[in-house]
Amino acid sequence: MVLNKKKAYKNLKKKGFIDSINHSGDHKYLELYHNGKMILYTKLSNGSKKDLDNFLISQMSKQCKLSKNEFADLVNCPLSEKKYLEILDNKGLLE
Repeated sequence: MVLNKKKAYKNLKKKGFIDSINHSGDHKYLELYHNGKMILYTKLSNGSKKDLDNFLISQMSKQCKLSKNEFADLVNCPLSEKKYLEILDNKGLLE
């Protein structure tokens, strides 16, 4: 599985993720807030690769508390922000 990094970044932002003030020169950090509380974060490499490979997809999906297929749906848009929040709620992450 391979995902376009720019598309992933853009679509995560559409799903409620915001750029973190904490970042490094080699990574972009995205945070997800619910009711004013940060519930999780993920990071994207600023490296030269245009795509997210299987390893990076695996890492980001764990950070986002999703399976790799669910994460792919999140960044490719079949999984809406509302449904994503429902998944996180069902996992007890939105207390």
